[in-house]
Amino acid sequence: MGFILNRKKKVSKDGTKVDVIGYSDDDNRKWEPVTESGRYLEELTEHVNRVFPCKQEKPYVFHEILSDIVHIDVNVIPPEGNRHYYVLWTSGMSDLPMTLPDGDYDKSAYERAELFMFLPEDWKLGGLGEAAEKIQEEYYWPIRWIKYLARFPHEYKTWLGEGHTLPNGEDYDPLGEGTSLGGFFFLPVLELGEVYPGVDSLICKDGTRINFLWAIPMYREEIEYKLEEGYEAILNLFFRVAFPRVIDPKRRKYVE
Repeated sequence: MGFILNRKKKVSKDGTKVDVIGYSDDDNRKWEPVTESGRYLEELTEHVNRVFPCKQEKPYVFHEILSDIVHIDVNVIPPEGNRHYYVLWTSGMSDLPMTLPDGDYDKSAYERAELFMFLPEDWKLGGLGEAAEKIQEEYYWPIRWIKYLARFPHEYKTWLGEGHTLPNGEDYDPLGEGTSLGGFFFLPVLELGEVYPGVDSLICKDGTRINFLWAIPMYREEIEYKLEEGYEAILNLFFRVAFPRVIDPKRRKYVE
């Protein structure tokens, strides 16, 4: 299992208390077989396909062949009608609860989640039945990352939630070929006001709540701005610049 490398407290300018945690890999960690798989898959699939309908082309899945701890698949809803982008969403992250910090609050409201990303309609993502290894690296990195992010809280015994940030290493290394984006910021999918009823979360038949988080690729300067200025400051910035929902690997930086 991955382990916490270091932890320090930070207070942003708006008074927000931030836990800055460094993670590292444990080379001695053994492969952990999947103990729970597809627990909420049917309900999730029906719900997401209802929110993002696709009638002309069928949604398809990049299936994970070998799974460690949890079985993570990446589901793809192609562009259609007025939706000029791909919807990527994970399934399997919510099979197990995340490890939340101790406190006097209802953990069941935060401990299960799935992730979303949005790619432009001209993204060369392949099609139904196409093997992932045939996709060029400059187009495959969002798939690789959303799978990694969905497994991350289970591997490191932590959690992902609204307002969290995750850099790609201490140096914010590029997320993939053809981009300088170096980390992620997480928001509810509805945060920017675009109305998709029911896309923020799902209450399953057994009462379990699954939150839907938007994994947003960010530049180093933007993530550090959030850590320094606070959560409300980065949200206000997003609104001022009309932050794009769809990934642009070469977009301009909104913080210099």
